[in-house]
Amino acid sequence: MEISGSAAIERMRNLKKVPNATFGLIFITCDLNRKEHGQIRKYERCRLRAAMVDEALAVSSDHYLYFEDMDTEQPRQCFKKLVRWVCFPPSNEWLKVNWFNGD
Repeated sequence: MEISGSAAIERMRNLKKVPNATFGLIFITCDLNRKEHGQIRKYERCRLRAAMVDEALAVSSDHYLYFEDMDTEQPRQCFKKLVRWVCFPPSNEWLKVNWFNGD
């Protein structure tokens, strides 16, 4: 199954209103500071978070998805457009993110 990128982000935002609700995320890495990219990262229990003050980035923060890995309680981030798969409760079925459908 597929989901549009904007619908995926909206569902993540809505989960912030539900106590202890998390989502899963698979994305391709791209670290502009270290010139590293192309690895696949998977986080199974995430919650959106606000950007931290010390996360001043060369690229507008609108392009990033800021989240917390609930398994390690570590803040994480990725480029929104590099998110490839997401899953949401209650089914936790992985959905392919299509950024060109409805965005």
